[in-house]
Amino acid sequence: MSRTSTLILLGILVILAPYSGLPITFRNLLAVIFGACVLGIGLSMRAREARAAQASVEAPSAPEPVAPPQGISPI
Repeated sequence: MSRTSTLILLGILVILAPYSGLPITFRNLLAVIFGACVLGIGLSMRAREARAAQASVEAPSAPEPVAPPQGISPI
């Protein structure tokens, strides 16, 4: 399951949790667990985007030195 699909599923579970009929302590526990999952997935997606952006704006490499012509002495 992809990260975006997991986020959608967690969003649906968060919406439905108050209507689940569970005791308040379990609903609070579920809210904390779902929130932590959403936070973790969001941070991993943001880190992936940051790495991709950094890789696309990679620093240019130093130019290669030009070899002197064959007939000229380097001294």
